[in-house]
Amino acid sequence: MTRRMLLLLAACGVAFNLNASVAPAEPRTLLVEVRDIPADEQTGEGSFVASDYNRERVVSLIRNHALLLATPAELDELAAAGFAPKVIMENKDQLVLYRRALYGPTLKLDPYYHSYAQIIARADELMRAHPRLMQRFQIGETTQFRQPIYAYRISNAATMAQDRPAVLLNGAHHSDELIGTETVVRMMEKLIAGYGSDPVVTRWMDQLEIWLVPVVNVDGHNVVTSGHDPRWRKNLRDVNGDGITGVYPEGVDVNRGYNFNWALGGSDQPDAYSYRGPHPFAEAENRAMRQLADLQQFLLSISYHSQGEVIFYPWTWGGRPTPDDAVITRIVRNVAAQIGKMDGSGTYDMSPGGPSSQSYPWFYGRRGTIDMIVETGKGSHIFSAEDAAGIVQENLKGAAALFDHAFGPGLNVRVTDATTGAPLVAEVWLPRIDNETVDRRHSNAEFGRAYRLLEPGTYYVVISRPGYETVVLPEQSVAAEGWTELEVAMKPVAGGE
Repeated sequence: MTRRMLLLLAACGVAFNLNASVAPAEPRTLLVEVRDIPADEQTGEGSFVASDYNRERVVSLIRNHALLLATPAELDELAAAGFAPKVIMENKDQLVLYRRALYGPTLKLDPYYHSYAQIIARADELMRAHPRLMQRFQIGETTQFRQPIYAYRISNAATMAQDRPAVLLNGAHHSDELIGTETVVRMMEKLIAGYGSDPVVTRWMDQLEIWLVPVVNVDGHNVVTSGHDPRWRKNLRDVNGDGITGVYPEGVDVNRGYNFNWALGGSDQPDAYSYRGPHPFAEAENRAMRQLADLQQFLLSISYHSQGEVIFYPWTWGGRPTPDDAVITRIVRNVAAQIGKMDGSGTYDMSPGGPSSQSYPWFYGRRGTIDMIVETGKGSHIFSAEDAAGIVQENLKGAAALFDHAFGPGLNVRVTDATTGAPLVAEVWLPRIDNETVDRRHSNAEFGRAYRLLEPGTYYVVISRPGYETVVLPEQSVAAEGWTELEVAMKPVAGGE
């Protein structure tokens, strides 16, 4: 690292230890623009960008253009370091500076982005025009203002549940991370517009169920899209009971509230940006996602976040990968390879995440869904309309790759009662793969169906249910493409229920 870069970092109060910054002696009242930051003075990991957990740092660094808050003394230090800092706003209210930095000169969010009301209206418009292709479900309501949280099922016959693999896209667990919501909305439009004319879209909708949750954290999303606070990350829980919401340090980090190693994730401090809440699923937003997972078993899922141009997936746990690591990394690698970075330098990176409290370890560890977090864009959470449109288009390519993986290879198991033919919920266990870190997989109640993505090979399968004879299938071959179908009729145990 060059001395000039070190001076810049020092001037901006930025440190590579994200918890080690020192607040300046006087408040930062200047919004400063620095252009033409050389590539060799920018870190590949984005350490010059403000941490999600400390908003007193650089507001954005997009390509070679930084916006940062500074004191007059820090402004002088930037100039002394050889840069040409330009003050674009001075204000004692830092929130005004953040609005200017992230919303732009109008201090309002660009119309490219949708409010929640606009999303609902657009979805309603599509459903009225194509009632067979799309259905809405209220999966819950928000913690503070009891606003509905909607999921949309899209297929060629969306008014009824179909016996097919299901995939999920969701956005805005963190309310300031708007690109995910826009990606989900654009995918909704792409699916409806393309059915019957685009052969790829038509195949998806004829053979899959596609579920979309544009906004998980609706209350927080409204804070950002209304123009109140572009930094707002959490939901609007009144943590300290003072009757005030939407003001730091209120709120709970919705993506730290899932019940998988919950106590190991996020923070137990209510004033932390990653506050996980008082207990797992304390937040209505998390319970809504759990209810959706109860309603539908998902094979694959993307949870969209910002920023970093990286995909996090399950997991590394004490140095150990998941039981399905070969399958998961193959899928994530392919999804990442479709999404171009903003600067044209390549495609998204991938990294195993931790096994605690977030959506992807819970979906995988508890429900058997291969879920991943896609961190969209780099350098900010809110982008110009031009940049946002480009990021969304790239991420639609990644979602398309995800959908294509829902066609196998793997096992497609249907479990029924041998006497009545009724579908059964049964444990479908692969003892040579599964271990104690994940819950056992089960066939669903409506169809007795269980899908399991696998690498090509031969598998030992055990299917069991109380009151029925256990079925052991020692040599089940999975080809390089498509599903290996298994019809399993379970015999009731004599005298059993």
